[in-house]
Amino acid sequence: MKLAHEFPAMCLDPDTLLNKVNKVSKFMSNLNKMAAEQEGNGNGWSADDYKGAGFEALVECLFRTNETDKRLNVTEYVPNAEEDMGIDGFGYTNSLKNRKRVTVQAKYRSDVTQDLTTKDGISNFVANTKCNEDTKDADMIIVTTARGVNIAITERMYKDAVRVVAYKGLCELLDDNPAFWNTFRKALTER
Repeated sequence: MKLAHEFPAMCLDPDTLLNKVNKVSKFMSNLNKMAAEQEGNGNGWSADDYKGAGFEALVECLFRTNETDKRLNVTEYVPNAEEDMGIDGFGYTNSLKNRKRVTVQAKYRSDVTQDLTTKDGISNFVANTKCNEDTKDADMIIVTTARGVNIAITERMYKDAVRVVAYKGLCELLDDNPAFWNTFRKALTER
């Protein structure tokens, strides 16, 4: 699988990034370390940009390798190639009767014990989805390494219209899943 995301070109050492990785926590640890080493090296991205791009590439691989998984319910996923105004990718629901567009926001956070709030820019994702004619009725998914999205925001502000795949859910899907990590490893080296 060749990833459409730009991260394979950014990642200077995919072997080090994914060395002995078989868990989300190990991926995050390696990504954090590599991002800190990359900061200020003249490549034009910050440590946060690097971590975000690495996570977005992981999310692309997650959706593309799990198109039949009803827990995710996303098929034909592609990263957003336009200016990032909150939507990191698009896909469709995996349904014959009620096929809908899907918008995805990937939010990397090093602290897996904290919830995302509006300070994390997640409202941009919802606003951009709802204000775009092509996606106004789309299913919305936030994939994050945070604990989740603040419950008050999820229930009262978004009226439970945004599905969240948070750190614990990512671990359930990806930890001790060598087929996924081998696919991701290979995808990062195909440029």
